[in-house]
Amino acid sequence: MNAFVDFFLKIRNSKVFNGIVISVIVASAIYAGVSSYDISPEYNVYLDLFDYAITLFFLIEIIIRMISERSLIKFFSNGWNIFDFLIVTISLVPINNVESVFVARLLRIIRVLRIITVVPAFRHIIDSLVQTIPRVGFIALLMFIFMYVWGAIGTMFFGPVDPENWGNIGLALITLVQVATYDDWAAIMGNVIEVYPYAWVFFVSFIIINAVILLNMVIGVIVDVMTGGAGIDNLLKGSTNDSSEQ
Repeated sequence: MNAFVDFFLKIRNSKVFNGIVISVIVASAIYAGVSSYDISPEYNVYLDLFDYAITLFFLIEIIIRMISERSLIKFFSNGWNIFDFLIVTISLVPINNVESVFVARLLRIIRVLRIITVVPAFRHIIDSLVQTIPRVGFIALLMFIFMYVWGAIGTMFFGPVDPENWGNIGLALITLVQVATYDDWAAIMGNVIEVYPYAWVFFVSFIIINAVILLNMVIGVIVDVMTGGAGIDNLLKGSTNDSSEQ
């Protein structure tokens, strides 16, 4: 039994096998793109066979990984394994109705996400992003509070002048998102600046607080987590040294 499991373990850890898996995922991405074109029925038959072959390979690959873990409990204790298992299971869902072509294409496109679990660098990036959620969440909440306040102010002053952008709080928030991304924000300001000459203060202050300071704080948190907190550690170390010198 152990020899049987070790055989599949060697396959799973093989660089050649991992290379084949990556190649099949890339082929799956190409298939998803090609299937978006209008192709004659005679070629659709070959594409369907190609799709079945990819699905079969993914099924065999996930079985190999499950056997190599020696325990289903151990296999499903890993979140990435659950992610892979769900994608493969979804790919096995039979969709024969013509009305479900959109759903079928969507399910096939989702298979491309498996590249994340195969390439360790991608997993590291995703894990780092997940770790940033608690800290980034508070910054995002603070950004929303500032946007809500500026949005409410914008509706009061600019609503009568430019109702398409500032008619209500919902439109104001959408407009502020556009301003925060620098998407033609000068034109939005130009719609109201003739009536309110000092409107530039409203827009510039919003951009500085939300689009510059808070957004850069989000980027700083993500970089700090991905570098293992080296930036904060060095900052604290420098502060300690300064205090000791004094």
